Amino acid sequence: MLGRSVAMLSVLAIALASSVPIAGGAEPGGGPSAPVNDNVAAAQVIKALPATIKGTTVAATVEPGEADSRCASGTSASVWYSVRPATAERIAIDLEATGALDATVDVYHAVRSVHEPVECQQTDTQGKASLSFKASKNGLYLIRVAARAASELAPFTLDVFLPTPAATPPGAPLPAGGAAGQVDRIQNINAAYHFTLRSGVSYLINLANTTVHACVSGRLFAPGTSSFEGGSPLLHIHCGGFRLFTPGPGKGGRYVFEVTPRAGHVGVQRFHLEVAPAGPTETAPGVALGNYAHAHGRLDSRGIRVIRLYRLDVRSHSNLSLKLIAPASAAFSLQLRDQNGHVIECACSGEGSQTLVHKLSPGRYYAVVSTDGVTAGNYTLIRQSRTITRTRVSFSSAKVAAGQGLSIDVAVTPSVSGPVTVKVERFDPVFGWQFYRQLQGFVSGGHASIPFTAPAIGRWRANASFGGSRTASPSAVGFSYLLVS
Repeated sequence: MLGRSVAMLSVLAIALASSVPIAGGAEPGGGPSAPVNDNVAAAQVIKALPATIKGTTVAATVEPGEADSRCASGTSASVWYSVRPATAERIAIDLEATGALDATVDVYHAVRSVHEPVECQQTDTQGKASLSFKASKNGLYLIRVAARAASELAPFTLDVFLPTPAATPPGAPLPAGGAAGQVDRIQNINAAYHFTLRSGVSYLINLANTTVHACVSGRLFAPGTSSFEGGSPLLHIHCGGFRLFTPGPGKGGRYVFEVTPRAGHVGVQRFHLEVAPAGPTETAPGVALGNYAHAHGRLDSRGIRVIRLYRLDVRSHSNLSLKLIAPASAAFSLQLRDQNGHVIECACSGEGSQTLVHKLSPGRYYAVVSTDGVTAGNYTLIRQSRTITRTRVSFSSAKVAAGQGLSIDVAVTPSVSGPVTVKVERFDPVFGWQFYRQLQGFVSGGHASIPFTAPAIGRWRANASFGGSRTASPSAVGFSYLLVS
């Protein structure tokens, strides 16, 4: 097992602290000897920080029952270090391997004979690994550098240091135009800003990721917050994005916002944070968007223009078409929501122009255009609503004599106007129904009457299709029958 008694560790640590070299000398047979900190009980003591240590996995071994790293399976060699901070603080570790050494760095908290895993990281394609962890006062922490299975054994450099202290409330004041900053998982693990919000006023809070593949997150805390540890945030933005926040009655004051990086991302993660009151184009009631209206705007995820809300009043059962015209590089989302805020349809996670088509009952609806990721661009939103119609067709008489005139009546509901086409067919007892003639008419106020004279006895039928108009959708109906005797 990894565990050894703390007493044994302390005794050997004293011996190591005197004059024991990091790596052993040559074996009698000429090969290198194992490093002196090959075993956990002989972990090399790090007396003061910062510390830069030259180590090696050459000739190192793995103890019986030694556990694999939580970050990678398979260990072929390992060496150990220990640190006991005098105060509670965050400790950072940078590992730089030489040659083709692929390794992991693991930190364990030694509590008597139990070694509790704290943090780990494996080397990247450059042979580098970095991590940080919170250490308790006088806690004993073991650091293991382990070569992965099948890896070359080679020297390495281990830097153990105290990174920049974490930001605490209230942080820096947020400028009116927002602030650009950067965080990372080692040196700058968070950033903090404060700003004043008024009760009853709605504010847009936008946290934009400006580093590719990065993922900064943010938390909003109430006035009077003195620590981020164990606090209860009022609002959480995960992996960038924007939120609307309105302080309740008597809740105005200085709010605090904390920005943190994605733990799995190596390197700096840049962001832009901006807070501003939400206007009528960003929150209810939204901007009225009439039928066939063209709304123009611009969105930029790096600022506060990240969303636009449009109000649609639908007065009849309609076919709605919403068309968003945007540059091919613009990653905008287009949503259709009902009056209760439920998403009816969404063209999300796309780029460039998008179209939504949906049948709607009378009522109020909302169209939402918003940014999706790091993007910017101009757009045009076009609404087209056309009333859903129903068409009926009938002969003015179900039975007439050959050569007798009658009318083909077409009714369209609701009462709309527009072109109508009537197709007449005759019946052949051998070959079935055959096309005879197509008649054109015009529906006015929902009605049209088209003259027709059957030239011969037999069975006849007609169907009709309403061509629609700017405000009414097309519709069609099946056949009405006529007997000519």
